[in-house]
Amino acid sequence: APEIVTVAEQFGVRAELPQVLAMTQDVFPGNSWHVEIDDDPELPNDRHLAIVVRTNFQTVDELVAGQWKWHERLFACCPAPLAPTFRLSTESRP
Repeated sequence: APEIVTVAEQFGVRAELPQVLAMTQDVFPGNSWHVEIDDDPELPNDRHLAIVVRTNFQTVDELVAGQWKWHERLFACCPAPLAPTFRLSTESRP
């Protein structure tokens, strides 16, 4: 979405965004996902790009393993000072 690209540019992560999205698809194959802008209503200027994944994991252990893998691989896609721009949010499919 154009708004996502604009925010990625503001944060200086436009070049990293496609890599983070590709990594997300690799870590969570077969799961649907989208990107949204996460604004903290209590903290001014606390804004992030949230990668929201609807998982189909059967157990909590599988979900936690996927979350850990995503966070570990984030640093291969994004320099450490820019990594906090991205947040992972997982939702379980009904």
